[in-house]
Amino acid sequence: MVNATQKRPVKYADSNIALLLTPSLQKLAKLLYRAYLETHPDQVKCPLGVAISPVSYRAGLIFSQQPILLPGEFFVPLELIESKIY
Repeated sequence: MVNATQKRPVKYADSNIALLLTPSLQKLAKLLYRAYLETHPDQVKCPLGVAISPVSYRAGLIFSQQPILLPGEFFVPLELIESKIY
């Protein structure tokens, strides 16, 4: 029997996230990440991804292991941003 309060490991790298994001949202996530790398080249801590809202196009870098997203926001993992998918 499985306990309902049992915590499961969170997996952020969803294989379908690329299908949910429009090309403009994908480009925004990539531009935000590149701007961070250009303005902070000596930073040791690398972000885990980008939280992005498809309604307001508001985006922010995520550094914590368990990001808190607002309703409707997507988490775009760094693996997807750095990949050659788009």
